[in-house]
Amino acid sequence: MAANLSVSNTASTRRRSRLTLNQRRYMIAAGLLAPAVLLRLFTTIYPFLQTLYLSTQRANPAFPPQRFIGFGNFERLAGDIVVQSSIEFTLIFVFVSTFFQIVLGIAVAHLLNAPFRLRGLARTISLIPWAIPMVVAAIGFRWMFDDQFGMIPDLLRRIFGLDTTWLINPQNARLAVVLVNIWKSTPFVALLLLAGLQGIPQDMYEAARVDGATWLHLLRFITIPMLLPIIVSVTMFMLVWQLAVFDLPYAMTGGGPGFSTTVLAQKIFLESNSLNYGYAAALSIVLVLVVAIIGGIGMYIFRRVEVSH
Repeated sequence: MAANLSVSNTASTRRRSRLTLNQRRYMIAAGLLAPAVLLRLFTTIYPFLQTLYLSTQRANPAFPPQRFIGFGNFERLAGDIVVQSSIEFTLIFVFVSTFFQIVLGIAVAHLLNAPFRLRGLARTISLIPWAIPMVVAAIGFRWMFDDQFGMIPDLLRRIFGLDTTWLINPQNARLAVVLVNIWKSTPFVALLLLAGLQGIPQDMYEAARVDGATWLHLLRFITIPMLLPIIVSVTMFMLVWQLAVFDLPYAMTGGGPGFSTTVLAQKIFLESNSLNYGYAAALSIVLVLVVAIIGGIGMYIFRRVEVSH
């Protein structure tokens, strides 16, 4: 009987010491995570809550006092033609750019993955467009697309006989901005996809070639399926990243002609500079919702792809 009591007491003591050890580990982990949590709280959550609060206010220092108007700013968005145009161009800019960046990125990654002399130099040179600062590239292409002195209109005029006004015509200006963005970011996408290509075993390609597979079969049945998780993740990254673009359209066209190339982030900037803080906050909430929706859809697709693989 005494032996049984001694064993039970020993087990109880070990359980208490084990719980104490777990509690200590929890406290250490909480202490290590606390700085990161506080930083996230004050750099992300608090600004978002403050923006959400401002979106329900008539907040303009030029016309005090600040007062609550509920969904008034959001109702104003529905009738704002400039906002509608900026949302339209933002979506066109993001989805068209991302589609061609992925397609061209796969092609460039294939070329850079092939064995040839000076392959390392070719990979380095291919990254130059991505390495150029966005504002520098935008200003450079603004001069290149200039209707009087630009190189691109002059070449199109001499070679194809096309007398096109690029940055004056709204549709052409949109096309020019999208083309420059594709040129600028495709090398970055290609670099990410190249890393994925190098992870595909070459034995699979060699076995398929022995069986008579063409390059199209290799692309369809080996490359795309093996790269699918990376393609989905890169696509979602580029979509979310480019939704907040500001510098390229602003530096290249200033949002014009008119407001044809104004993106949502630039509209937020303009309203903030006009001291319409409540309206700018409402626009910011719309942008956050769009990013959250696309990000959520992307996470769902990525998980489905992961499960299938």
